[in-house]
Amino acid sequence: MILQIDAGNTRIKWRVLNGSQVVLQGNQLTASVVDGEPLQLSGVAALKQAQLSTVAGDAVVTNLSQQLHDQFGIALHVAEVSAQVGSVSCGYSVPEKLGVDRWMAVLAVFQKTRQASVVVDVGSAVTVDLITGDGVHQGGYIVPGIRLLQESLWKGTSQVKVDQLADGNMLNPGTSTDQAVARGCVLMLVALIERLAKEHSACLVITGGDGLLLKAQIEAHAIYCADLVLDGLSVEGVRFSLGVHR
Repeated sequence: MILQIDAGNTRIKWRVLNGSQVVLQGNQLTASVVDGEPLQLSGVAALKQAQLSTVAGDAVVTNLSQQLHDQFGIALHVAEVSAQVGSVSCGYSVPEKLGVDRWMAVLAVFQKTRQASVVVDVGSAVTVDLITGDGVHQGGYIVPGIRLLQESLWKGTSQVKVDQLADGNMLNPGTSTDQAVARGCVLMLVALIERLAKEHSACLVITGGDGLLLKAQIEAHAIYCADLVLDGLSVEGVRFSLGVHR
């Protein structure tokens, strides 16, 4: 049994694989693990290995390493970005500066599609990465996610105080301030993604917590993959280091 963990800024997702089959999965707030709470691995009796992709800081690595050492007697293997994995090359001049979650998603998408792709991860931030048909990562873009865009209006204005996502008609003009903010934020992201997909004539692959919400508004054909970062951990050749426990 292999435990795979994706620690994002807001939530931690995990799954247990038996071979290639997912047998257990769960999620919880990242802040809980940062604060020292254990990962809630209910139903997990034994593990052979554990793999982690994290953008959530050192406390997550330390706390999870300690839990896995104490509970299962195994080390935590922490994914790293490298210049090349198989036929996929990193587009950053300093690969270590690329977020490991983006790298895992790029690797997973290229393994699935073997074609030019635009990879969109819709979470607290929205990241967009471009891959050529021969596996060259061309870099990408990072913009605020839907909720961060809304929060920027809350903090920068005295009259706009909105706490909602858009409703079903997300691209129609808003007829209230709540709607205008929510729909405007979605429209900005849709316009960015559709332009890039069109310019690059590429396969569009979307993941992340708000990915389905955004996919429903995009006219271009898009594929939604819920667990791209976790899938990337399974790609042959990914570089890992060992997490250090207390």
